[in-house]
Amino acid sequence: MDWDSKHLKKIKSSWLKHFLYASYFNFLAILIFITGLIHSILPWIFTFTPYKLAKKIVDGTEKQFGSNFKKRN
Repeated sequence: MDWDSKHLKKIKSSWLKHFLYASYFNFLAILIFITGLIHSILPWIFTFTPYKLAKKIVDGTEKQFGSNFKKRN
């Protein structure tokens, strides 16, 4: 289990800000699943959509949390 009781302090974020970003990224993850599933059945639909959405999560996380995020991973 991944547990860090000082997570919000380390990333310098409030609970609300973290909640909003996490919710947004989770919504994108659901879209990745849905578009990826459709693409796996009908390959000509959503050709690069799952990749673009996943990249949006990675880019958004790195932009929001910057070097603090990269150091821990």
